[in-house]
Amino acid sequence: MSEHTLLETRRASTRNIPVEQRLAFWEDYNASMLVGLKCSSHSPLGFAATQDNLCLDRLRMARIGGNEHVIERDRSMVRAVPKESIFVSLVLGNQSFFYQDNGCHLLQPGELVIYRTDNPYLFGFSGPMRQFIFDIPHDDFAERCLRNFKGPLKLGAETSVQRLLVRALGERTEDFFDAPWDDGAERFQEEIYDLLASIISDHTGEHRASALSASYLLAAKQYIQDRLDDPTLSCEQVATVAGISSRHLTRLFAQEGGTPSRYLLEKRLERAHHLLASPLGRRLDIAEIAYRHGFSSQAHFARAFKARYGMTPSDVRAR
Repeated sequence: MSEHTLLETRRASTRNIPVEQRLAFWEDYNASMLVGLKCSSHSPLGFAATQDNLCLDRLRMARIGGNEHVIERDRSMVRAVPKESIFVSLVLGNQSFFYQDNGCHLLQPGELVIYRTDNPYLFGFSGPMRQFIFDIPHDDFAERCLRNFKGPLKLGAETSVQRLLVRALGERTEDFFDAPWDDGAERFQEEIYDLLASIISDHTGEHRASALSASYLLAAKQYIQDRLDDPTLSCEQVATVAGISSRHLTRLFAQEGGTPSRYLLEKRLERAHHLLASPLGRRLDIAEIAYRHGFSSQAHFARAFKARYGMTPSDVRAR
């Protein structure tokens, strides 16, 4: 893709659809772009909704707005239109409810519900609604967010850290939908995975931090993501930009079981691995890929890459 172009956003709206055809139109569109479902609405004005969809490399997203309605993915729909993903829904607007696995969750605006799409579920909205849906492959969710997820899981309002991170998730996603530049898509995708992992780890108790500490860590990670190609990037530089000391920054990363330098290396290797496996990467020398991701030498890059993935950069390209 060329630089500074917008990703394609697919859009659907019931506005110009006859009232009696809107539900069928909505079901067909969602089956093709998101998930197979059945929709019902008792609004006297008829069902009204809009949806924007974006497809990134390892993440699909939807921004949905509408009036009161209920969607259902029953067992017949699971069989007829199979889909094995983890959905993360950030609910905005009015109160809603979610039912799956014999459990019902009431959701307030600003809360998340995480659920499997291969199990039947019911999702209801009592008034004007907005939501973001993050469609994540099982393997990616297990690697980056939570292993052995059974679901469903409601999050977002338990602690001040969760509220801060969920707010950042919503604001960042809204901004990206408004201007989905292709050269910022990979960084945005990594930010979303990092935010979701932090929200979930706060819930599971794997680490505890104050809201202020979480904001420092978020700022540090975003700064690192922006400068993965800078070979001179240092812990001291990141700490200065985040507004804390290097020692404090190290303590914050230690709460997640890592270090700033390890986080930087992991993100560089992940981005390099992705590029190597892409059509663009096959046209670049491995030395060029190493340089683009902040490695001062091809030998250092190859050693770190093999230690992380168990294969050389050439092996990944060949496969």
